[in-house]
Amino acid sequence: MKKRPTIGDVAELAGVSKATVSRVLNRPELVDPEKRTRIRRVMEELDFSPNAIARGLSVQKTNTLGLVIPGINDLFFTELYRGIERASRENGMKVLLFDSQHSRHRALEGFTFLKQHQVDGIIFTSKLIDEDYDPVLQRIGIPVVLALAETVAKTPLPAFKVDDVRAVFDVVSYLIARGHQRIGMISGELENDATGALRLQGYRSGLAHYQIPFREEYVEAGNYRFDGGYAAMQRLLERQNDNQLTAICAASDEMAIGAMRCLHDHGLKVPDDMSVVGFDDLSIARMVTPALTTIAQPFSAIGERVVQVLLQMIDADGTPPPCGTYYLPHQLVERESVTTLHRE
Repeated sequence: MKKRPTIGDVAELAGVSKATVSRVLNRPELVDPEKRTRIRRVMEELDFSPNAIARGLSVQKTNTLGLVIPGINDLFFTELYRGIERASRENGMKVLLFDSQHSRHRALEGFTFLKQHQVDGIIFTSKLIDEDYDPVLQRIGIPVVLALAETVAKTPLPAFKVDDVRAVFDVVSYLIARGHQRIGMISGELENDATGALRLQGYRSGLAHYQIPFREEYVEAGNYRFDGGYAAMQRLLERQNDNQLTAICAASDEMAIGAMRCLHDHGLKVPDDMSVVGFDDLSIARMVTPALTTIAQPFSAIGERVVQVLLQMIDADGTPPPCGTYYLPHQLVERESVTTLHRE
């Protein structure tokens, strides 16, 4: 039986390394055109037709990206995934998903799990990356990019997100321009939640800019999901006789919709009795009644960008990776859930 030609046979006859042959198979645009033509001519002469597994093993590549998410049921990660999956597919990559189930311990396990499955790089979309992650980041030795996440770890990592502080500042400015002064906040979790802290900071900064005092009794924490928003709104309504809030700024669309349901259950109308603004611009935001005014995060663009950068890091050949936080533009989408207060 005739021996099947190997990637090593092609490399030897073409006078190049196995890695260069693999690049012609996986990322041909990275190879010099003259060299690329010579290698392909040798492949034809040898009748060389590698399968996907052999291509991956030859340079320890599987053409697979790992994705760590905090919860499979979180609606905004569905929106983000669309951009990640589309960009991955267009670049010939598959995506392996790991659900950390909102557990810090499982999030750390996710890196090891994905490394064991030989992914070429990891997109991390869970919560704060701190110094506890440094040992595992160093151990796995593969590129990592953050999407919608913060890092204070020593390991340099690129992160892509919106400016949470500025976004909520813009919400407060919008509500004040519509005549609101008593503005409540349904924030994220108050501990171990970098995103929640930044959005609360944006709320406080907005009030301070317009010389409106911050009042703790105007703020309730939630968990970014519907039930958390409902419960937080319930607690705010228990103090409504004293607070007399006219508007609510929620740190997620799910919590905003939960707040709207709570108001409805108490016989209150949005926006006539209470204006509500969300954060995310999920598909469901335009489906509820009234349609939700919200901050739009460019989920698809963020997903595409993290894939592009991760692929660049995978093919960097020793080039230092980019690091730091890169902000993509947010947008306030005005719908039906905010009314204008006309002062006498």
